[in-house]
Amino acid sequence: MDSAGMRFAGPSPRSDMPADRPDRPYPAPFDTSTFIFPAEWRALSDLLGGAGTGLLILRDGVILGMSPQLAQRLGYDEADLAGHPVESLFPQGNETAVSAGSQPLVSEGEPIQLMSKTGTPVEYRLVENRIDALTDARCNIWVLHPGGSSESDEVPGAERLALTEHLPDVVLVCDTDLGLIYANRTFHSVVGQERSSLADLIHQDDRTALRTSVRKAVETSAELVPVSFRLRQRDGAWRHFAGQARNLLSEPQVNGILVSARDITDQVQQQQHIAADKKRQLHYLNRLFRMAQQPHANLTSALTVILKASAKALGTHRCAYWEVGGVPTATHCVMAYDDRKQNFVEEKPSGAFATAFFPLMQQVLRDERQMVVADVDQDPRAALACEYFHAETIKSVMITPVQQATGIEGLLVISHYGEARNWRTDESEFAENVGGLISLIFREVERSKAETQLRHLAHHDSLTGLPNRHFLFELASEVFPKVTAEATTVAAFFIDLDGFKKVNDTLGHAVGDELLKAAALRLKNAVRKDDILVRLGGDEFMLLARNLSDMQIAEDIAQQIVDSVRAPFLLQGHELNISASIGIALYPFDGEDIDTLMKKADIAMYQAKSAGRDQYRVFGSRSADNEPVRPGFERELRRAIAEQELRHYFQPQIDLRTGEVRCVEALLRWQHPTHGVLLPSNFLPAAEKSGLIRLISAWVLNDACDQLKKWHDNGTGDFSIAINLSASQLMDRGLLTVLENALERTGVAGNRLEWEITEKTAMQDNALTASMLAWVTDMQIALSIDDFGTGYSNMSYLRRYPVHKVKIDGSFVSGLPGKGDDRAVTDAIISMAKPLGLRVVAEGVETPQQMEYLREHGCDIAQGYYFTQPLTAEQFEKWLIRH
Repeated sequence: MDSAGMRFAGPSPRSDMPADRPDRPYPAPFDTSTFIFPAEWRALSDLLGGAGTGLLILRDGVILGMSPQLAQRLGYDEADLAGHPVESLFPQGNETAVSAGSQPLVSEGEPIQLMSKTGTPVEYRLVENRIDALTDARCNIWVLHPGGSSESDEVPGAERLALTEHLPDVVLVCDTDLGLIYANRTFHSVVGQERSSLADLIHQDDRTALRTSVRKAVETSAELVPVSFRLRQRDGAWRHFAGQARNLLSEPQVNGILVSARDITDQVQQQQHIAADKKRQLHYLNRLFRMAQQPHANLTSALTVILKASAKALGTHRCAYWEVGGVPTATHCVMAYDDRKQNFVEEKPSGAFATAFFPLMQQVLRDERQMVVADVDQDPRAALACEYFHAETIKSVMITPVQQATGIEGLLVISHYGEARNWRTDESEFAENVGGLISLIFREVERSKAETQLRHLAHHDSLTGLPNRHFLFELASEVFPKVTAEATTVAAFFIDLDGFKKVNDTLGHAVGDELLKAAALRLKNAVRKDDILVRLGGDEFMLLARNLSDMQIAEDIAQQIVDSVRAPFLLQGHELNISASIGIALYPFDGEDIDTLMKKADIAMYQAKSAGRDQYRVFGSRSADNEPVRPGFERELRRAIAEQELRHYFQPQIDLRTGEVRCVEALLRWQHPTHGVLLPSNFLPAAEKSGLIRLISAWVLNDACDQLKKWHDNGTGDFSIAINLSASQLMDRGLLTVLENALERTGVAGNRLEWEITEKTAMQDNALTASMLAWVTDMQIALSIDDFGTGYSNMSYLRRYPVHKVKIDGSFVSGLPGKGDDRAVTDAIISMAKPLGLRVVAEGVETPQQMEYLREHGCDIAQGYYFTQPLTAEQFEKWLIRH
């Protein structure tokens, strides 16, 4: 009978075993009498090692059978050891060469010693230990090559290659440069194409290693050399293969390197999945570790991280946190993460919750001990809640008590669905640690709440709820250093309630307190949302108004406060009339710290009281016509010009159709060494009175032309630059010479410049102004009307002067897209400008709603903080690149 049809008999006792080595009982769990030795295994034996190679077939550490070659060499019949433990083949004391099951503890290619029937050691070399992939026999195959075998054991090359057609393994013969000589059917079924070189079909990262293995096989002609590579299959995907290479160059009918490799893609992918799972678990464990180091004071945010990270780290289905009250209706799931849905879910108690799961929750809390259930149908502790578990398809669960700082009790519930799970000790300890982390989060939340409450009490007035003096001084230390960089002014308002003391003395403190609260509410409603209103004490309040571009804004705020307090108060059946006296001081002109500003605002407030109360006063005079030039100011301004303290900030004008920068407005600033950045309104009026305006004008024109040339040379200046001119500057004929020289020196074309004048200046009927503007037009310099709409009662100048575009004043834009006067004026300006061929620019655009309204209603260009605040030249260049 040939090997394909050979059967192994059932187990028989080894009567010939030495007396000092009694047979060990090892009951066979299956019937070996029906085992058939497949022809494919014989082919595998001959392919890998030649005719002398033996095969040992094992299942769960029990010998199913062996090939005739192996049986003959060991002196047994093929059926002698069927059903016996594999340790029976090892010399006494060397049984540890094989582990539990069927795994040898020696590596492939290493020697292994077996015991013959006569007790003589026989040397073999383990060629390969593989899980059977040829049949459905579910067993291990040891391929054993006899030590010291002769060439006569070899199967002829032609017969060996013929055997490969029986194998599902990839078998091929290649030359030393990986050129293909032969490949079996399995190889072609994988690659699906004819190629002359194996290198063209394997992954480029594996080619060097395969060439190295082939060279090694050439050098060691009698040895099997391990190989591994990725092979591209017909659909373009890569499959992983591992096997051996053997030198058969001496075989005339082969004359090449024999490579046999099995598909191990599933094993590789499994290992990759295991590695990815470990990496993912480590990632989420690190998140939990970081949270334990720096606990969140935000409970929702913390639970989001903890529950998701715990489910991922444990590889379980759902992780939830419950707050448990005294009754089911007071119990709810705070948050639950479901890993099957990869999202947070809402977990509502089912109908069985009250009678089934809630009592189990209470039991865990009473015991103050974690409950770990591997199978809810087998654990008697879970019997009470089985109805709930079955309804939710929960099969395994860990329930961990969590102590909150407030005394509210909670539970961490980790659920596994569909199948039982034997939770390991380290997993239950992990769940307890997570419960401890949640407790830590609750303590952190309570601590943060207490700190917030204490801070609020320390910084707020208990009667009115307004910030107090302490808050004001802390805020001022942060605000004042910033406002200089923002080129804005801060106004400090000292507010005193006139007549409050009389109410308090005559009607009592209760009414006085109500009056203070009512007055504080009116003050809050009268000021802007970004301004800071505080109560200093008694009937005194302080207001810090930031982002003031004009003194008129501060005066408008003061008047609104005066008007709001003046109206009668109806409190506890009394009609009470009080008023407000307000003093205003400005940073940095009247002081650079809060103490100085408060003192000067207080002085101005007493001036308002002395003038009759119910009004406001500004510390000193803010009128440029009446204010004398401060001693030393002229010297400071000359130094500023000489030492380059003057500088331009730039704000782009954006085409609303294309998004391109059409023009850049140059905004003059003075970087004062002590007062910070000053606006033109703070120093130009005095410069005009002192005669220094001409020097400043010359600097403005030269710097604008220099900057435009620099941008042009850098390839970033495909736009014009706009310069603001006052009425006095337009009266200066010498300005024309300065401009001509600047254009000639820099080579900037006149059409790259744009002059902005205010509508008030344009409306002045002055022959010199008209001639200046006409000359500017001859140089192709564009003319723009700034603050358009504020003097629209007379627009004849639009025809008299060569106006190129008009700019809608920001005060109208701020009201968009409302339906009031601002919208009507804006629409009227756009509709009026279009027939005249004028481009319309909207100033002060701060919101996307304003921008969309202007675009839809035909406005051409927009400018404002929505795009960017005014920037230095360097900042603007960076913004331009991003834009």
